[in-house]
Amino acid sequence: MAAGWLLVFSLTLFQSLLINPSSEEPFPSAVTIKSWVDKMQDELVTLARTASGVTQLRDIYVKYKDLYTVEPNNARQLVEIAARDIEKLLSNRSKALVVSLNCDLLSSVSYTF
Repeated sequence: MAAGWLLVFSLTLFQSLLINPSSEEPFPSAVTIKSWVDKMQDELVTLARTASGVTQLRDIYVKYKDLYTVEPNNARQLVEIAARDIEKLLSNRSKALVVSLNCDLLSSVSYTF
């Protein structure tokens, strides 16, 4: 949160210098403006990392990396397996609906002898 306020303050200060330059003071040099831009960029990166939790995720990874492994995978194979599983689920659902429909029809038919 502090980084956010610092960024807002920096941007406001930068804007006020551009909008209301004093006639007695020279306009900031290109080097000065470049240093401000670099500082604001660093602050934005810090703010983004803090807000997104990237740093915390990295710390969690380092702390618990011995508990899991990261292995390469075959994307095509993963998609094929997922597609096959989805087809099985849909097939089972269709069969269940047919059985349910047949049971409903049988129960609605009255038999007379």
